[in-house]
Amino acid sequence: MFQMTKHFIILDYLFSDLYLYHTHQRGPRSYVSKDYSSNGLLKGVESGKVFLTPNSTTIVAQIGGTAKLPCVVRKFNNGVVSWIRKNDLPPTILTVGLGTYIADDRFLVEHVRHLQNWGLVIKHVQISDAGTYECQVSLHPTTSIFIDLKVIEAIAEISGAPDLHIRAGSRLRIVCRLRHSTEPPAYVFWYHDHRMINHDPRVRVTIDRSTSILRIEDVDPSFSGNYTCYPANAIPSYVNVHVLNATDGK
Repeated sequence: MFQMTKHFIILDYLFSDLYLYHTHQRGPRSYVSKDYSSNGLLKGVESGKVFLTPNSTTIVAQIGGTAKLPCVVRKFNNGVVSWIRKNDLPPTILTVGLGTYIADDRFLVEHVRHLQNWGLVIKHVQISDAGTYECQVSLHPTTSIFIDLKVIEAIAEISGAPDLHIRAGSRLRIVCRLRHSTEPPAYVFWYHDHRMINHDPRVRVTIDRSTSILRIEDVDPSFSGNYTCYPANAIPSYVNVHVLNATDGK
């Protein structure tokens, strides 16, 4: 049964996408014309009657994160929702109904029944995932909306980098902020000269959404060195810490 439905969707997509066929009378004969629309929707079809998600919605996701492309449709008795990646030549059918059509388990449909959402979820987002995606409903005629996915790279930034000078006996406090992130990091690792120190007894690490703070009380010169903030799915940042005795020049 699924095999038959699959072929129907493919044929429906190939012959209906971007076209609306309608008949004109010219004397005793009739002919079929094909009408293009400027935004890729079928002429004569109002997407608002089928979709609650606006056409040309843009979603931003970060490399390594999770992208959720919305597609909320009005209730209908017939028809199947499919997702198609438009940047490929030819376009790639990603999902049909609740089934994933391609051999890439990063793609799946997140269906919230009572909300009529047929969102496309892309896990472990890659830069190559950026582009235009089509959410299509195989009604008659077939109609679609298009979602643009923008992929960015999150970057860690340490305040005061690249060098930080403090006195022996004082508190070391390093603030690391995430830039261009679309979701909180699953973790933030801190390294001192390539050794992870998150769980050292004298080290206190806090994380609040896109900011992580490293604190060490009563430092001595042995705490000098390179400190690296390494959040999940982000470019790390580092600072060189110089702990100075009272007799030092600074």
